[in-house]
Amino acid sequence: MLTDTTVWAWLGLLAMGAGTVPPLWNWATRSSASGESHARYYATLAGVTGVAALAYLAMALGLGTVATPGGDLPVARYLDWLITTPLLLLYLGLLARPSRRVLAGLIAVDVVIIAGGIAAVVTAGTRSWALFGVAAAAYVALVYGLLVTLPRSASAERDRVRAVFGTLRNITVVLWTLYPVVWVLAPTGLGLLTSSTEMLVFVYLDVVSKVGFVVVAVAGADALDGLDAGRGLDADALGNDALDADEPAASFGDD
Repeated sequence: MLTDTTVWAWLGLLAMGAGTVPPLWNWATRSSASGESHARYYATLAGVTGVAALAYLAMALGLGTVATPGGDLPVARYLDWLITTPLLLLYLGLLARPSRRVLAGLIAVDVVIIAGGIAAVVTAGTRSWALFGVAAAAYVALVYGLLVTLPRSASAERDRVRAVFGTLRNITVVLWTLYPVVWVLAPTGLGLLTSSTEMLVFVYLDVVSKVGFVVVAVAGADALDGLDAGRGLDADALGNDALDADEPAASFGDD
């Protein structure tokens, strides 16, 4: 018989806590050849697993679950996703360096997906499935952005940057695609999985998609030294509407 959901939550907390150590360690100890600490990169990575650890702590303590007409809403889990998934997209953006419009578009679509999932949980019947369909359609748009739009920007970077970006992007697309499948099979959907099994699978997916992402990103931290400080989402560029005076800003669906 599967372990109680609380135990899985504690295991998730331990895994996320452990996953927070590598980026913080690199942040404190590693500098590039030019002396750059790459603080914003490591802070983004640490934020992913750090926020997830707090969410799992809340779930382990039995906090953050609200009863709704559609069933119990694990608020801590959805808040975790609402914060950490944009951070993962932000890190991919820091590597690919698209225009601010493209990155903002991807994050906005991601928020629609999470919001749609929340709305689908708190409602029931046809309305719940319709809202799930909206979230699924938004996810298709997000996958397009990850597979088509972002790589156009990443192609301008060095080989090592493109390689790390490609690996992280593939981890994200493959694993994120499994989340709606679990949602359909869990009590939120068809009810083919028990709550304990649902928690087990979500913990596993969270650990691989977040801790795995962080570990791969930290292992490929040498790619950060090859980023061109004059392009895209660098600190100076974040304050400008136009990232390159000679190139028009790309939109979410640009060719």
